[in-house]
Amino acid sequence: MRNQAIHEQALPVWMEVIALLTEAADLGSTQIGRHPEHSSLALGAELVAGKAVALLDEADRARLDEVALPAAAAAWSVPDLVAEAERVLRGVSFDLLPPAASEVVIDLGDLVWEATHG
Repeated sequence: MRNQAIHEQALPVWMEVIALLTEAADLGSTQIGRHPEHSSLALGAELVAGKAVALLDEADRARLDEVALPAAAAAWSVPDLVAEAERVLRGVSFDLLPPAASEVVIDLGDLVWEATHG
């Protein structure tokens, strides 16, 4: 394992988390008129996704567009997408992530709390 890098076993999950958060951010910006209550959550998703992307190598960043979301994601709301990102991330052993990933994990937990208690 490379020091300070995401382990190759955790990489697909990490990239899916980024895709889910990016989808939440995009959905929140397109639905701002219909669901203004989701705008701060969508912005938070965008910020956390940005932190997660920053931990990727350049080659992995280039492959983010290849990450496919589950078909069911098309029907999910911004809170649903955020909660799913956190659920997916729970499947990764944290020893496969660099220490800097802890900030993303904590911020994602805060977003889930906002999504469920906001």
